[in-house]
Amino acid sequence: MATLPATTASSSIDTSAALSFCYAPCASQQYDLCRKEDEHSLMLSELQDTCQKIKTSTQCDITVSTNDKPSSSTKHTLVDTPTDYNLTLTGSLRSLATARSELLLHCPIKIDLVLPVPSTECPTQDQCDAIAKDTNTTVRITPPEAHQSCFASDHTASLTITGVPEDAEKCRVRLLVLLDENAGARSDIVRMPLKFQYLIGGRKRTGLHPIIEETCTNIYFPSPFAAATTVHGEDEDGSDVYITGDASNVTRVKDMLNKLISQKAKSMYHKSIKIAAQKLDWMLLHRKDEIRKIMHDNGSFVGFPPLGSGDDSISVYAENRVNAERTLRAINFVACSIYEAIFFFNDHDGLIFNANGASHSFFESTSNLATMVSQLSQVSGAQVVYKMEPGCIEVMGTERAIRNVYQRLQEMAFLKPFHQGTIFRVESANEQRDFISGKKNGKINKIMKTTGAKIRFMPLASDYNFVIEVDSTSFTKVLDGLTLLQEELPAEISFFVPEAYHKRIIGVGGKNIQRIMKKYGVYVKFSNTEEFASLGGYYDNEDNVVARTPMKNQINLDNLRHAVMELIHPKDRDYVTRTVPIPFRLQRHLAHDQSTFFTEDIGKKTNTRILWPDCELASDDVVLVGPDAQIELAMGMVQSVVPRDYELRAPRTDELTALLESDDFKHTVVGRLQQEYAINVGSYPDRYCPDDILLVLHNTLMDTFSAALNVLTSYLKSKNVAFYEQKFPASFLPPKPVMAPRYSQDPSSSSPTRFSGIYTYIYK
Repeated sequence: MATLPATTASSSIDTSAALSFCYAPCASQQYDLCRKEDEHSLMLSELQDTCQKIKTSTQCDITVSTNDKPSSSTKHTLVDTPTDYNLTLTGSLRSLATARSELLLHCPIKIDLVLPVPSTECPTQDQCDAIAKDTNTTVRITPPEAHQSCFASDHTASLTITGVPEDAEKCRVRLLVLLDENAGARSDIVRMPLKFQYLIGGRKRTGLHPIIEETCTNIYFPSPFAAATTVHGEDEDGSDVYITGDASNVTRVKDMLNKLISQKAKSMYHKSIKIAAQKLDWMLLHRKDEIRKIMHDNGSFVGFPPLGSGDDSISVYAENRVNAERTLRAINFVACSIYEAIFFFNDHDGLIFNANGASHSFFESTSNLATMVSQLSQVSGAQVVYKMEPGCIEVMGTERAIRNVYQRLQEMAFLKPFHQGTIFRVESANEQRDFISGKKNGKINKIMKTTGAKIRFMPLASDYNFVIEVDSTSFTKVLDGLTLLQEELPAEISFFVPEAYHKRIIGVGGKNIQRIMKKYGVYVKFSNTEEFASLGGYYDNEDNVVARTPMKNQINLDNLRHAVMELIHPKDRDYVTRTVPIPFRLQRHLAHDQSTFFTEDIGKKTNTRILWPDCELASDDVVLVGPDAQIELAMGMVQSVVPRDYELRAPRTDELTALLESDDFKHTVVGRLQQEYAINVGSYPDRYCPDDILLVLHNTLMDTFSAALNVLTSYLKSKNVAFYEQKFPASFLPPKPVMAPRYSQDPSSSSPTRFSGIYTYIYK
């Protein structure tokens, strides 16, 4: 097989190239791209101005491609990254690198972040505008739906924050502080380095929640990415943390946080490693939520270099070595989901002819190359660059993106005579090397013999990962080699088994577990207390058992897990995660007022833990983790102590006003509800609809809500009073499972791909 030219040493930084990539802010589940038509026109104008300035300073050409009317429906269903905007750059490699860096840091494309707030607590437009001005955003208030009877927490106005992501997140925090202040709370600010915000919180913020519970305060942290993703972002050495609550408690919490910072500074563990710079950029752009979750789970902070800087070093700060190492393994696992491909072409003889029969070289035309890389990027969502020397297309993106580029190149029939070779590059964890290669490299040799492709294990990509290269001069063989390699990559799941059951499940001499492993073809590892402490858990913090098998046998992972769980008492097995909807405005009060109930009654009786969402995310989803047999009981117990106001809306009439003031109503409804259910009834004008009147049941509880509401509605019906249709309360809907399958395919892939478990000992 011919040796393919190197793509690094022989590629001068002054070599001409064409680069194309999908252009968008850092992606997150918390917000969407702003696709309002008026904003689109303004953003496009700003983007063109930005490109023109960068074009002038870097001496490279920049072309902007965009949908005429961007909307969520225009996104290609097989593309992983937003494709509303695509940028194509041509020039020297040096100028392209500079221009790309400037474009990533000065991205003018805005996002919409929606903050739903109870209509009764909605701030005024003037208050929102003042905050928007300070944070370089805009805030639009959308009133709630009219003529709806529902819980007050479900009758929400929407505050839509429009701006670049970091500004929008900063605005959200300021709005949350404003809501607390409007409700009578005091606020204060603690300045602290970004690297301390997760350290003082601990793993899953378990160190911070006792403070919140004790003091009934909210603590709002800034975005951990503010220093890496914006030009004038938060200073890593000093960012604002907001505290709200009772004045005396705010002062207490401020003192507590300052003491924690001093303590952590003395014992903090720090480590830096190197990862390919463009992969670090890709993580910030496309895996922001995963990185945030890794920091949250490990109580660690990951300091990324600025977007597009070319710096390949990241720094991790954690309370101890275990948390830092677990964070680094997790970050390197994310790097494993980034694929690379290199397609070599040779047209030195100029054998492509134009319509007039004159010879010309396709690959020497900058215009042709720019069009080609733009098409490949838009159809795949990958970053695509063509380097005239050594004459190759380099692609970086998800596995599906790489396959999409491969498919499109294969469809370009005119390129086939000039195809010289293809290389696919896949990263994997160092400890998986022997598993992938097999005994005496048997698995790899078999793939090479079957497909004719070459497979090489390259030098370490980092201290944690190595690179596997699949290459061939045949377009077909190289893809076959990649596909068969992926079937041998490890698929894993991890789960929790109380250590008291380990010996019984393993059996004398390991006979029990060996029988199960042999039946399903899956390797299982149980970690004792000491091993678990040294790892910090597998995919989830509490997982102490990991099961591994080649991807082609992935279906048996769950079968094995069920077989192991059958040997455990129902109250101790099948730990599951569920979410319970609790309005974020109630959470700090509930955590404070019911802390004993949650710990003693729910925790001990159902073996279930409650994980509160981070204050700055303003999420209504409270997570419960416990045995499947007990989780429904725990959810019911949590719901039973959540007080809610229910708003029954009715058209305002003189008859209804007179009825509400009558002694009969006060005796039959108000008095009865107060006496039997401890529920107060109030009537108020509707702030958003003057033609309606509100009948509010204050502080209802789920176990008595239906009966109390029936007392009110039955009375109104008996008096022939019309009221609006009751919106089915969100709290009565079936609980939502947290959809985080630990051994499913990458959701961005429609073809066989690596399991999430390719990396051991990390969070998923």
